[in-house]
Amino acid sequence: MRGAIFITLLGFACGAVTLTASAETPSASAELTPSAIALYSRELPPKFKKAPYSIMSLTVGHPNDGFQLRPIALKTNRYRWVKSAPRGNNWGHPALVKMLKRNARDMARAVPGSKMLVGDLSSKKGGPLSGHHSHQSGRDADIGFYARNAKGKPVTLKRFVAFDGEGKAKDGSGFEFDDRRNWLLVQAWLKDHRAGLSHIFVSRPLRKRLLAYAQKHASKDHVRAATILLKQPKRAEDHDDHFHVRISCPEKQKEICREEPRRR
Repeated sequence: MRGAIFITLLGFACGAVTLTASAETPSASAELTPSAIALYSRELPPKFKKAPYSIMSLTVGHPNDGFQLRPIALKTNRYRWVKSAPRGNNWGHPALVKMLKRNARDMARAVPGSKMLVGDLSSKKGGPLSGHHSHQSGRDADIGFYARNAKGKPVTLKRFVAFDGEGKAKDGSGFEFDDRRNWLLVQAWLKDHRAGLSHIFVSRPLRKRLLAYAQKHASKDHVRAATILLKQPKRAEDHDDHFHVRISCPEKQKEICREEPRRR
């Protein structure tokens, strides 16, 4: 089953990736990485130039060295606020975008008044994105934490707020990490097998906090799954002000999509 949450050692073998330059592909002037430019100068495998692939959204290359074709946009509505939309960084593979739509809707139903804060996905054509090592191929998204005010009441944030292991905002704003709602969001990801979620990045102190809450309020299976999926990426800044989620390569696109980042 694609996206099984208990399988984390992905690293699938894939064939060579090539691409024909077209109106839909980024130009070399878009500050692409050398390997991405090399991809653009060649052709996609023949089958990816024909239907149904020629009309599908494609995620190509690595999370930190790739691009996308024909993605879809995630837009703001009553369930979510997409703060990256004005900058055009709200594009992703349909599997990712549709998962986030489900998440935002389900959170609003579970805790009325909740609104998901969404940061960067990828640019429309993919490729390097300012402020990120990944987010290049339409499979990554940053999601802000749910918070409470000093009186313990749920609030809707319009910006990412960093929290320490005690659940206190690091900026002195008085906001508190909402254990219940943030766990409900993680649990929603654990239950959603359609998108093929592969990673949930979060700082180690907040990971510990979430797992401690889950030990008291969730099933053993969900605690076990969260223990595997929640992680702080190596050689990266602490993810203490947002979740970073990544989905797996679509099953039918593994020939052109790479699960893990390219080693530098």
